[in-house]
Amino acid sequence: MNTILIGSFTSPYVRKLRLFLNNLTPFELKPVNYLEKSDSDYLKSLNPINKIPILIDGETVIYDSRIIFQYLSIKYSLKSLTIPEENILSAIDAALDTAINLFSLKRGGLDLEAGNTYIERQKERILLILEFLSPWATTLDPKKPEDWNFLSMSLYSFLYWGQFRGMIDLTNYKMLQKFLIEFQDLPGVAESAPM
Repeated sequence: MNTILIGSFTSPYVRKLRLFLNNLTPFELKPVNYLEKSDSDYLKSLNPINKIPILIDGETVIYDSRIIFQYLSIKYSLKSLTIPEENILSAIDAALDTAINLFSLKRGGLDLEAGNTYIERQKERILLILEFLSPWATTLDPKKPEDWNFLSMSLYSFLYWGQFRGMIDLTNYKMLQKFLIEFQDLPGVAESAPM
């Protein structure tokens, strides 16, 4: 197999690429745990930004999910994203980056409820993005194959991970809850769920 995706089973960035690749081409998932020294050293040897996912496609090594998506879109002659779609993807990635950073700070011992101005701004960003994404999510239909694409896969991966890690509460976002329920049985979703 020529296409290898390197990443963890719990990473939402890895998950959305697993879902996307699942629809494109056979690939091998090479799991790593960056908390283990040998895996951390391996990642650093491949990737100067020291993060996952990493795609190895023959001699080509790519180390950012957005760039991996662009590379695969070009390779498989997929339609480019429109500017509104790029904005949606940017919003999803911004919310995901923010939630991951907050999760890492919490895991490192920082009290996220201590009233820190920076932390509060990050939480507000996530809420603003959830509000922004809700109307768009209502337009997606799991019965339409064209609606199960990189954008909806990205949204699904973010929302699932955010709830899984306790970083987002969707109580006030009924349409996003509905989206998660409606898309949970699509190909690759159950198989890519965090262990």
